[in-house]
Amino acid sequence: MTDLIVKYGGRALAITILLLALAAIITLKQCQSAQTAKTATRLATGQAAAAVASGSDAVETTGNVEGNAAAATVVTKENDDAIRNAHGSTAPVPAPLRDAGFASLCRRAAYRSDPKCVQFALAH
Repeated sequence: MTDLIVKYGGRALAITILLLALAAIITLKQCQSAQTAKTATRLATGQAAAAVASGSDAVETTGNVEGNAAAATVVTKENDDAIRNAHGSTAPVPAPLRDAGFASLCRRAAYRSDPKCVQFALAH
């Protein structure tokens, strides 16, 4: 019996050590995979949050630009109305002064498509 233990005990011990080493390697791989998955999840979450923040900033900036353009258009129209309703606004205006006035108004978005501006742009 002692011979059997000596003969097979060494193999059993070697197999046990090999199985324990294999189990340790598998466990280590699983821990590394889990850590990699956690890191990937954190990165994806951070990227998604950054994308949402960037989109929010873009929408806010666009809204601000549109608001500023709308305010400028309102001011331009108010100025136009004030000029047209001012005393003497129907009096003849010298051509160079008229052309300068049209040129300045036609550079504004509010007047670019106005037929007077299109004709003025073609004439100059």
